[in-house]
This record gives sequence, C-alpha cells and structure tokens, in this order.
Amino acid sequence: MAPKKILVLGGGPGGVVAASNLAKRLSREEAEITIIDKHGFHVFMPSQLWIMTGQREPDDIRRPLKLLEKRGIRVLVDEVKSIKPEEHSIITSNDKLDYDYLVVALGSTPDVSKAPGYEFNVCTPWTIDGALKCRELLRGFKKGSIVVATMSWPYKCPPAPFEAAFMVKYLLEQRGHGRDVDVNVIHFWSVPMEPFGPMMSAAFKRFMDQYGIGFIGKTEVEAFKEKHIETMSGEKIKYDIAIAVPPHTPPEPILNSDLSNPQAYGYMKIDKMTLRLPGYDNVYGIGDVIAPSLGIGMAGVFAHFQAEYVASNIIDDIKGTYMGEHYNMSGVCVMDMGYVGAAVYCDFTKRILEDAYPDCVMLGGMRAFRAVKYAFERYWLDKWF
Repeated sequence: MAPKKILVLGGGPGGVVAASNLAKRLSREEAEITIIDKHGFHVFMPSQLWIMTGQREPDDIRRPLKLLEKRGIRVLVDEVKSIKPEEHSIITSNDKLDYDYLVVALGSTPDVSKAPGYEFNVCTPWTIDGALKCRELLRGFKKGSIVVATMSWPYKCPPAPFEAAFMVKYLLEQRGHGRDVDVNVIHFWSVPMEPFGPMMSAAFKRFMDQYGIGFIGKTEVEAFKEKHIETMSGEKIKYDIAIAVPPHTPPEPILNSDLSNPQAYGYMKIDKMTLRLPGYDNVYGIGDVIAPSLGIGMAGVFAHFQAEYVASNIIDDIKGTYMGEHYNMSGVCVMDMGYVGAAVYCDFTKRILEDAYPDCVMLGGMRAFRAVKYAFERYWLDKWF
C-alpha cells in the first residue's frame, strides 16, 4: 500500500508540532509528510517583544524549517494559493499537490498596511521588522508619551499589548526616566482583558495601577497622525511613540474560498469538537486560522495543543488504533512584565462550547516567572529544531 500523503500548511507552532508528531509516530512506509511555508523559517513569536527591548536579535528566535528534514519531513518553501478540499488538492505558486490528509495552520497576518499613519513614529513588535523599528524609536527616548494602541480584534496574543506596556515602562525606568514618560494602553475593550472575565480584568488593572500604566478603554483607533491618534469618535490622543497592534488578516487561501467563516472575520470554519472542516473528515484546522471560529484568542499554546490532538487523529486513522492526545482546551501564558513576571492559566472549555467566560487563574509578582519564559523559549527552539 502506498504511503498516505499528509500536507501541513504553515510553519508556525501548530504546523511544526503537527508535522513533528506525525513523523515521530508514522513510518515512511505509512506516510509522506510535507510542510509548506512561504517564508521557510519558524519564529518564536513571544520573543519578538525582547527584540523590541534589545534582549534578542532576529536570528536568536528563528530557525530554518529545513532543519525538520532530519525527522523525515519534506519541507517545501512555497506559497499556498488555494485549497480545493473537494479535489483533495492544493495549489501553490509553483505546483499542484494532492493529499490524503490536510492540516491547515496558515495563521494570521499582522498587516501594517492597514494601520493608517504607520510612518508617524509608529511601530509594531507583532513582526520582527516592526520590533526592530520599535527598538530604534525607543533608543535614547527620555521624555514624553508612549501609547500601546490596539486597532481591531482578533490579534495575536490578547495579553501582549499589556506586556509590551510593562516592558517599555520598565526599560525607561532603568534609564532613570520613569517619571518623565507616560505609558498608556489604548484598547477597544472597556476594561483590560475583558473577554477573559472580571477576575482577569481586575488582576491586570491592579498590576497596571501598581506600576503606573494607564488604560484608555472603549476607544477605537481610526488613524495615527503626527504626534496624535485620531479615534473613531473624533478624539485626539497625543503621543510621541505609538506601539501599534495592527489589524490582522486571514490567509488569502481561506478568505477567498468556501473554507471561510463569515461569522468569524473570514477565518477558517471548523467543527469545534473535532477541528475538522465541516463535510471533510480529512481536512483539519489548527492555531490562529481557526481561533475566531472557536471564539478564543490567537496564541501559540492553542496551536500546540490542537496540533497534538489533530496529529493523534490522523495517526489513529492510518494505524487503525492509536490512543493519542485528547483535545486540551486550556491555555497557559507566561509574561515578562519587566519588574516581575506573571503567569496566566485558563480553561477555555466553557468559552468554546458554551460561549461563557473561561476559567482563569493569574499568578504574578515573582521575578521567577521571567526566568520561566526565558527557559521556555530555549526549550521550544531546542526541542523542535
């Protein structure tokens, strides 16, 4: 019997974990595994904030996907143009590929072109280039106003704007300019971390008050102008440096296809329990590309757990019997807040299945959590590459 053809689209955390788990459990006689990514490298995105503050350089946090070939995974650097589930095939810039199983992990794209006025002392650590621009803007900055401004939902890592604000405030205090700089988070939520429930909102607000970081809620950014933000309601908010969370867009092969979910900003539609594309038992979605359909935020931890579950299902289908991973609907986030670290654990089962607040616990106030984040970065890059 010919080996099954498994295509994994995207080289982010979900794609890497899915392809690696499949290669570990399936022989080459059982499966031919190909991962397709247009960039050709994997980025540990939580560390982009450290690029902003000068603690990391780009090559410290990215790895060539070709390193996965030592595990028997074929790596194809190409751009996915369209997905045709009815034909069991995809179209790339250079080829047409058939599959027996398809794992869609194409993520989402932070799109600075949709942030009007990005040229006006605005940067974004949601990309590596943007993080480097932030570093340059912060170089030598001593006095004035810094805003961390979200533009639209959904975006990668819901707590990250707050983490960025803490890190910038800490950086400037270490330079001795903490009293001369105001740092504020501007958000369309009415309170910090609003979708995560009152407990999380109160915990974040407490930390922000403790370290002198302001919150301007119920505010939608229309455009960045020179030295001020224009809001949808006509207000003007002054700034010297703006750290933007730009609009995120769904991948084109999803947005312009029958895989798109109009009720989830055009991201991929899936069955919430199986993570399969409705009507197709051999097509799965994981990570950012399905987060809006699940009603949860975009984060690597979700992609990781979903990838383990999906790989288990494919392995079971090929082998006939394989007791693998259950669908873990929880998430863990460890944050570097400069002064201290913090960790958040949430069980999103109620959120996904009942559209209720997730069950969350936040632990903070210990520098040890900063060390945990450093250690996890090293663990991740060493384990998978």
